[in-house]
Amino acid sequence: MSAEKPNYSELQQGDTITVTLDQILPTQAVMSYDLEYALLQSYKSNEKAMFNKLCKLNGGGSVKDWGEKSNPTDLESFTCAKKLGSQTQDLAKVVVGPKEGLLFLTTQHHTLSSFWDMPNGGTNVPVMLKVSHNLLDSGDDFWAEMSHDNTVWLFGAKGKKISPSDLPEFIGSKQLKEDKFLALAFFLQGISYDLPQKQTNPNTNEPYAVVPYLAYQWSLALREKMNVENYNFNDRDDYATALTEAATVMTDLAADTLIGKSDKTAIEMGQFQEVNSKALEALITNKNSNWYLATEYRIQKKKKATPKKIQEEQEKQKALEEKEKAE
Repeated sequence: MSAEKPNYSELQQGDTITVTLDQILPTQAVMSYDLEYALLQSYKSNEKAMFNKLCKLNGGGSVKDWGEKSNPTDLESFTCAKKLGSQTQDLAKVVVGPKEGLLFLTTQHHTLSSFWDMPNGGTNVPVMLKVSHNLLDSGDDFWAEMSHDNTVWLFGAKGKKISPSDLPEFIGSKQLKEDKFLALAFFLQGISYDLPQKQTNPNTNEPYAVVPYLAYQWSLALREKMNVENYNFNDRDDYATALTEAATVMTDLAADTLIGKSDKTAIEMGQFQEVNSKALEALITNKNSNWYLATEYRIQKKKKATPKKIQEEQEKQKALEEKEKAE
């Protein structure tokens, strides 16, 4: 199955198309590098994990068969458990428009970026996508409609408002900027907050409403309350301390605090009354958690970029500091 050259004017809601990654435009300027790092580390340590993810994001469930000649750039070189495209709920979504040839990605930025950035991936990796809307005829109203539908995140790496013209031209870490607050917010789901729809409003006995860009809104709230530059994310202990502070910041907010740029209060955004300490400990200590995988990728990445002599000096200094603490 190869990438297509669809007639964009004929695409309708629910249609599926296959394109290469370089044909997709992002609808956000930032991402959590650590969410992508967790994926890249899992691919690095287990090739099956990579093909599982490729199958899933192409609507084929899990991987069934792959071999030495299998390649992410060729969907026919490996076999998935289900027919490609059959599991439409797993496909990333795109909006068509406002001009012919433009496809704006509205979901799965991190996973598709990992396909772009992994060593055997790149711009030519084909992916199946689901069309959520065709706004080819929207003209100057395109971005107003995107904002109304909550399918674009117009905030930059410093948490400041940006315009659509500031959005990058491609996905991947070379174009999307790192937002460490976003990483904290993503990792803390289930620890200091959860999906609002999982919780019940005591006044109505109904679940709270689904909130678009939930973690992104929480990241803006964290940015107002802590300085992430105080922490070294390449040091696992320091990063764990940052997570602990962020979790406490979130649960300590008054329940009626408006979060980020939303019109929702903390309780409406899934806030917990207290930090789930057991879940936090599991995140930090479980070597299979996304956070642990991300930190492992960070550590290895730093080692590759650091001269051996400096590495040895850093390791000696750290061993000395740990010895002094023990005494």
